[in-house]
Amino acid sequence: MSDGLIVTVDTTTGTLLVEGPDHLSRQLRDALERLVGPARTIACAAPIEVQTLTPASPAEVTDGDCVRIAGYWHGSLIEGPGRRTTVKFQGCPIRCGGCITPDSWDTNGGLLVSVDRLATTLLDPSHERDGVSILGGEPFAQPGGLLALLRALRARGCGHILCYSGYPYEELRRRAQHLPAIGAVLNEIDMLIDGRYVAALADGAGPWTGSANQRVLTLKGTSVTDLAMGSTD
Repeated sequence: MSDGLIVTVDTTTGTLLVEGPDHLSRQLRDALERLVGPARTIACAAPIEVQTLTPASPAEVTDGDCVRIAGYWHGSLIEGPGRRTTVKFQGCPIRCGGCITPDSWDTNGGLLVSVDRLATTLLDPSHERDGVSILGGEPFAQPGGLLALLRALRARGCGHILCYSGYPYEELRRRAQHLPAIGAVLNEIDMLIDGRYVAALADGAGPWTGSANQRVLTLKGTSVTDLAMGSTD
């Protein structure tokens, strides 16, 4: 790290991911472009190209579990340990100031999709992954669909699941007293990154977080190495 520089090397593609390039000096940005070529901007919460599924059919809505999503992508290096497949839930009641994806707030946006088809798609064997990350929006705003997805992923052999939430862990536990599905989710996931995004604390963000107040909580044992980096138990 130098001059606030955080670089992740994608050993599969050979590309470099530079976090927060706008905070780097002009000299350092110029030096990086001379070394590795022109930069390509991506959003911190999603790549430029987000994939989607066909909407749930009437039969899937009637007979199975569904969840509303904004999209999904493979090969993320910034939303949890290792290489991740990421799904972005649609709908957020928290609506943090400065959120870079306000398009994810609308509870009627995105697409309602079958949990079974989504789980199969997220675990597509043609893509390498160390686990699945679930973000939003606010995933816990759809506790039933979220729990169904977790169980479908586990049934298909997913070994590590990380979930983001704008609610602190303690508040989620309180909400679980009235919504048991929330407690079941917390008991099932391996990691939780919790807390609202606070724009004034963005410069202090650590790995996988958007602002310094957010915590990386390891909730159960996992086989992924080096998970303790920046975590709080």
